[in-house]
Amino acid sequence: MTIGRSDDDTSRLNPITKALLLVMFSILVLLVVDPIHMSVIVVCVLVAKEYFHARGLVTRGIIGFAVAIFLAQILFNHSGDDLASWSVFSVTTGGVYDGVSIAGKFLSLIMMSWVFVATTSPSELSSALTTAGFPYRYAFLPALSMRFVPVFQFELATVREAQVTRGMRLDRSIKGIARSARYTTMPMLMTAMSRVNSITASMTGRGFGMHKTRTQLRPIRMTAWDVAFLASSAVFVGVTFLVTRCPSLQAV
Repeated sequence: MTIGRSDDDTSRLNPITKALLLVMFSILVLLVVDPIHMSVIVVCVLVAKEYFHARGLVTRGIIGFAVAIFLAQILFNHSGDDLASWSVFSVTTGGVYDGVSIAGKFLSLIMMSWVFVATTSPSELSSALTTAGFPYRYAFLPALSMRFVPVFQFELATVREAQVTRGMRLDRSIKGIARSARYTTMPMLMTAMSRVNSITASMTGRGFGMHKTRTQLRPIRMTAWDVAFLASSAVFVGVTFLVTRCPSLQAV
């Protein structure tokens, strides 16, 4: 997963502002039920993902799981009117609508998180939380988690290469995936414990947690631009929700 910061207006926002925006738009995605509106949201999220060059782990797996959700709704949800039928299978309007809605929610939530990570630096997130008054011990946790995502991605690739070198087949069948998970879990767990011990020793040696407060190299504070962006986004989310829920407003 790409973690960094893009050179645009969005990157100048306070990381806390970005987190609040992620929460607001996630709530909007969960509340939208109309499949057409959900399709529009998915397209907008995909455009944002490509614009900010947001890349995530197992992208194909995420998309494949969303397609599986859509197909499961078509096959097993028989509410609404019939659209087509073959033998014992039938496609209904309820299955299609629910499939688009549920799969769209899943994709939108995952990809919005990718956009947040791609436009937010871990150190800036920690600094913003500490400047806002959060205890720096807790403010350091999300930044540390974000930093370890690409590290564990590299470690996973190393473990798999070592398995292939030892002659283990890594096919994409269910049996192959189960075998890969069986022989990957323990090495990754040992790697994680080793990383945790190293980080703990390093932080203890630097006196992390000894004092109640900690100075910041570059304090990041909320600005008028952040407040204005949050207010305008809140209005946009509220209006969008009302339009999606009120047929009379859609006709205006």
